[in-house]
Amino acid sequence: MNKLLFYGTSDAQGVPRLLCDCKVCIQKDPLNQRTRPSAQFTMNGNVFLIDVSPDFKHQFHLYNNKKIPSTVFITHPHNDHVAGLGDLADLCYWNNVDTEVVGAPEVISELTERFPYLAKRKGLTFKGTLKWDSGETTITFHKVNHGFNGHSYGIVVHQKQGERWAYVSDSFNVTKEQWQPFYHLDLLIFGTSFWKEYLQKEKRSVYDVTEAVEIKAKLQAKNMVFTHLSHDIDIPKHAEMLSDENVSFAYDGHEILLPYLCLD
Repeated sequence: MNKLLFYGTSDAQGVPRLLCDCKVCIQKDPLNQRTRPSAQFTMNGNVFLIDVSPDFKHQFHLYNNKKIPSTVFITHPHNDHVAGLGDLADLCYWNNVDTEVVGAPEVISELTERFPYLAKRKGLTFKGTLKWDSGETTITFHKVNHGFNGHSYGIVVHQKQGERWAYVSDSFNVTKEQWQPFYHLDLLIFGTSFWKEYLQKEKRSVYDVTEAVEIKAKLQAKNMVFTHLSHDIDIPKHAEMLSDENVSFAYDGHEILLPYLCLD
């Protein structure tokens, strides 16, 4: 059975944020306790990981069933998505397991420049590509604007049975051409930090929930699950405000079936 498990579902600062006493950060509801973004999925008996957050060690202890991912797909080289690579390297090295780190060529080039010791260490190999194939699964990487923070890559997973789902963690001001690979998905996992963000457009880097719901309709996605949630999102409260029954919030430890079926 193919599944996706959310390791972490916060934005770059985590929830609760440091020294924050807002209503979400001070409460103890586990739905609002979020670590930095990453997700594990299994297909055809193989274990894959999307991004390696700074909280990877904690997440692996909590959610992994002692299976080291064979491949890690990187959306972009920002700290909240790759700072756990050192812990992953240690995990692979001391357990004599080889893991491939895959991403767009420019992303892999930046990672090997930032972490040169990892590129030389047994256990991790790095591959820059926009298309990755394994058996009945094809992974493709698609560049999208990330607003003030540059750009990121959305990951589309194509299965031979015809299902297609995508993970787009960080995007804003995406162009018409950049949206093309994301139409008619069975599931779109989408990063959105605020319910409604009022910051000046030129300083923003991620769509808000109200905009994301419109994007779902535009792309004609069957289902949408939100991740990359800041402390602005109170899941019990905001889940009741969603008008589309095929839209939901992810949380740390949330597991779904692929093709999409909620396992709450």
